[in-house]
Amino acid sequence: MEAISEVFQQMLKENPRLEQRMKDVQNSLGSRGIECATNPSDACPNKKCDGSGFLWYIDYHKKMHPDKVAEDIRKHKELYAVAHEANDQQEMDRINSILVDLKKESEWWVKCDCHEQKQKEQEIARKLDLSGMPEKFRKAKVHGFKVDVYTQQVSRTDAALAKKMATNFIENFKDIEPGKGLYFYSTIKGAGKTRLSCSIGNALMTVYGQAVVYMKAYDLFLQIRKTFSKGSETTEDEILKLYRTADVLIIDDIAVENPSDFAERVLYNILDYRMDNFKTTIITSNKTIEELADLYKLRDSKGQIVEDGDRGERIKSRINKMCYQVNMPEESVRDIEALQENSAFEQILFK
Repeated sequence: MEAISEVFQQMLKENPRLEQRMKDVQNSLGSRGIECATNPSDACPNKKCDGSGFLWYIDYHKKMHPDKVAEDIRKHKELYAVAHEANDQQEMDRINSILVDLKKESEWWVKCDCHEQKQKEQEIARKLDLSGMPEKFRKAKVHGFKVDVYTQQVSRTDAALAKKMATNFIENFKDIEPGKGLYFYSTIKGAGKTRLSCSIGNALMTVYGQAVVYMKAYDLFLQIRKTFSKGSETTEDEILKLYRTADVLIIDDIAVENPSDFAERVLYNILDYRMDNFKTTIITSNKTIEELADLYKLRDSKGQIVEDGDRGERIKSRINKMCYQVNMPEESVRDIEALQENSAFEQILFK
């Protein structure tokens, strides 16, 4: 059986016009020099690459005339030998530079300007997965926090002030005393505390590369209780280490329910470490910082407060040291948003 190349050569001999056309294509490509073969796409912020973060270049002269390139390499090696014999270092450097270029592959990849940004986005996505932040808040941004959704003027005023403080916190993060965070307070559920705290977390992660961890206070206690089960692969220390050492910790819904001795011990363990090591903590709660002292007071087996117990003061004093209280609106926007969403959904169902 004849080799494919032999059959192809025979076809060219039998068809001079095809042979000439092939030569014309080769000459045309060979005269094009170096070109980028990547099709630009809107997926690239600079519209240079196809969104992959890389550009594919082809040197058509090398690709279409490999024999000529090989001959050029041979000639320049001879010239290098002559320069070496004459001990002409400048000429040797010049020829060596040409040889390096000639020996390069005819096709290669280079990083697009967007490559670094792509890597940063991938790193942020990885950190978001590790953060435990609720999916609905992973893209939340402070500038997207809507003040006009609140119906009461006093609520809009409080929301605008909270948004301003959150913005200033982010913009001046590097200048703020290490370990200082925010404490978002409102007695009403759905007032926007979680959204605003997660928005800050997203910004600190994106702008400053901070490792952010989100935890629902009640879920934390459940996680640790599970470690007590026989056969558990995770220890209490491993869970506590994650929350103690994160660059930024968001504690959501602290003190929503009456805390137990166990809950107080866990919380104190985390807060004490973070305070001593200047770790930023952001907290949401339906209790003021001052009210935490009473909430966490030591109680006896009958639930009565032990007057000489300082447990509540220990929790309060640490949070007071670590966080500045930000008062959120006493109005829920969750129901308002639900009505808007249901209205839009209704339009689809009945159109």
